Amino acid sequence: MKKIHKLLCVPVIAVTISLPQTAYGSSDLKGHYFEKSMLSLIEKGIIDGYSDGSYRPDRLITRAEFTMLLVRALHLPVTKATNPYQDIDQGDWYYEAIVTATSNNLIGGYPGNVFRPNKSISRQEMAAMIKRALDMKGVEAEKASLPFTDTAQINQMFIGAIESLVALQIIAGKEKQGELYFAPLDHTTRGEMSAIFNRMLKQLDDEKLTISYTEYPYDFKEMVDIQVTRTPKVDGAGNFIASRSLVEYYANPNNFSPNSSDYLQFLDLSKQTLLDTNEINSKVLNNKGTLSGQAAAFINAGKAYNVNEIYLMAHALHETGNGTSTLASGIPVDEKGNVVAKEKATRTVYNMYGYGAVDSNPINGGAKYAFQNKWFSPAEAIIGGAKDIADNYINDGQNTLYKMRWNPDSPGYPQYATHVRWAVLQTSKMQEIYSLLDSYVLHYEVPSFQKQPNAASLPSAEEHYNVNTNREGQTMYTTANLNLRVGPTTSFNIIKTLAKGSRVSIIGENGGWYKISVDGNSGWVSGNYLSSNQYNILNSIIDSPSIEVPIVNSADHLFGQLTGQPPILYKEPTISDDNIVKELPLQTDVAVLEIKGDWLLVADQENEQGWVHKDNVMLGNLLKVQDIDTRLHIRETPSLEGKVIGSFEPSAYLVGNTTSDGKPIKEGAWYQVFYDGAQVWVHEDYVLFHDTLN
Repeated sequence: MKKIHKLLCVPVIAVTISLPQTAYGSSDLKGHYFEKSMLSLIEKGIIDGYSDGSYRPDRLITRAEFTMLLVRALHLPVTKATNPYQDIDQGDWYYEAIVTATSNNLIGGYPGNVFRPNKSISRQEMAAMIKRALDMKGVEAEKASLPFTDTAQINQMFIGAIESLVALQIIAGKEKQGELYFAPLDHTTRGEMSAIFNRMLKQLDDEKLTISYTEYPYDFKEMVDIQVTRTPKVDGAGNFIASRSLVEYYANPNNFSPNSSDYLQFLDLSKQTLLDTNEINSKVLNNKGTLSGQAAAFINAGKAYNVNEIYLMAHALHETGNGTSTLASGIPVDEKGNVVAKEKATRTVYNMYGYGAVDSNPINGGAKYAFQNKWFSPAEAIIGGAKDIADNYINDGQNTLYKMRWNPDSPGYPQYATHVRWAVLQTSKMQEIYSLLDSYVLHYEVPSFQKQPNAASLPSAEEHYNVNTNREGQTMYTTANLNLRVGPTTSFNIIKTLAKGSRVSIIGENGGWYKISVDGNSGWVSGNYLSSNQYNILNSIIDSPSIEVPIVNSADHLFGQLTGQPPILYKEPTISDDNIVKELPLQTDVAVLEIKGDWLLVADQENEQGWVHKDNVMLGNLLKVQDIDTRLHIRETPSLEGKVIGSFEPSAYLVGNTTSDGKPIKEGAWYQVFYDGAQVWVHEDYVLFHDTLN
């Protein structure tokens, strides 16, 4: 991002540092080397004196004092975050400053969750805190080589910060006997601190940006609790529900740095940017179709309706394909606003923001809307459309992209999108425009919640997805060879490939994908290739390696009789004399336990089990859906008025229910079949009995 410094205009933390020390007298600044820099901070209200009127420029400054002054200099609002340190208490005068600075990633503690507030701050520690403050405020800097004799003594974790501060001329070394030293472990005095603070503030004041903070009187967790009930989405298409951790990440302002384009989600869109017309026309709108040369229209629209001009341009450039869309290029209409051939037109209308361009008929709808609003030139369309944007979005209180998405004044409703990334997705085009410009002013409005978490890392890709556990523990079966993936889209890596007929246990669901457990692995599979009724997969069993069916004495299993040559039971599904269990009589009734390729695992009425070839089994209760044009409805009762509780694909195999003597159970024209453990009904016109799996 382009280097942006910030002039902060926000309420400050007003806590006076007044510790009992030996008095220096009211004249302790006069003639002092740091007199000017100390007076500058005193005038700004950043540093206070002591009760005796002294300022003690030579007094070493502690970590707590430095933190307090840094928070005050940056005008940071008090953060109601959790105290992460064991050695500070809520009653300490520095408590709020340390918690606020920690939540803004300005400071850190020591191992063991301690802060050591009364420890004098070293020069290298001070450099790190100043650099983090500049980072937080969007100041970028090159890294200068370090000219110090003692560079090797600087802790490596502080080298980058010191290189940047040297490049910005915020910090310098100390001369000793003609050599320049950084003295990383030397402690810092109040006077030295004042000089460095003034240089830091000069960097911040040099640029054109203001930040204000809006504090909301409720916990961040309360806001997230509401948001997760509003079906937040991972994707723009709205297919997948976002996880709580993803909502927490994108809803937390602390996760976004001012030196990133994402921070533009906090840009106050009701304030103008003070753009230069010529610069916009030459750098942004050049060669942009009918938007070319229209900088004045965007600037005038922003002034008229209190809308950020860059946002208007980004919106229009996106909507019109850089000013080249049909609606942006001009639509010929008749005297009633109907689209006509050019030679029959009485007017040409323009539409730059897509108003009225409904999906079913975008050109006619957009043209009619433009005609009704008298948008007869590109400029009129730009200015007129800006009014609609202002009325519908900006001027109703949701004046930032963050507010449009999360609406902290009334979490959950109204919100203009469900995509959790919607606010930051809008910022790339805006940043693209800002990066081309030299003349502009930015006004940010950043929300602050009670107990707002510190910055956190973006959850891993698979953690973006919510896991709906309503069906947890249910058993399902794969209807095809199926890839088990790390996450619920085909973009995720494959863990393994599951064979047809694999039995899996459901963990949860999202967007038609299921998180499952199988063979000690967990991952995601498409729900298009799962069935909750194992008999739905009989249409693919002939080539299936293994399909599990119910136990022998269950009522809802396949059964049949042995046929052909005197059938032999084998231990394994191969023909071998060493593999024989026994020979069974013809017409022996058997239950089918498992199917593997051309072989069936069966059990006789004595529950002796073995494998027989499918050609030696005549099935008694296998039905097949005929090749019809639609799915076959399964009904709760044997009637067309019966409740539909599911359906079968054409050519799917079903298992019919039978009487004790093996006859199909039928009422009128309806057969009773098994579905998901229940007894249901299908019409006889759409199924046929099959006695073999061929």
